[in-house]
Amino acid sequence: MITLRLVDETTFEAVIGLSVADGDKRRVASNLYSLAQAWLYRQDDTIEPLAILASGKVVGFLLLAKHRRDKEYLIWRLMIDQAHQNRGHGREVLRQVIQMAKDDQECQKVTANYVIGNHKMRGLLEKFAFQPVGLKGNEMMMTLDIK
Repeated sequence: MITLRLVDETTFEAVIGLSVADGDKRRVASNLYSLAQAWLYRQDDTIEPLAILASGKVVGFLLLAKHRRDKEYLIWRLMIDQAHQNRGHGREVLRQVIQMAKDDQECQKVTANYVIGNHKMRGLLEKFAFQPVGLKGNEMMMTLDIK
């Protein structure tokens, strides 16, 4: 069972200790960098740094931004530790984020960006019917309209 929980003193070390395969390192920012960004932008919107837990163990990290003025949820970062990939964790996290967005009466879409070449993320988003909306630097933007 996958649960999402705000990073706190009980999950912080495990979250920053997560790693991706060497070939994926250039495709995703470090979790420490992401946590620093969450702190820097904490007053802009609702930024939620979330530990991803499977059966109580930290297996991944999600940085979720809730942009009220744009009426969207932005999956800013999503990573699953290399030792826990290919078990459906990313798919379940995405399913939960989409459900949270649907339950939020203000939210109209879910957006995610991924670095060009991150075929795992692209494939995952396509399975949930996200549509490409353009490039932003070296990242592809994809959106799922939910309302």
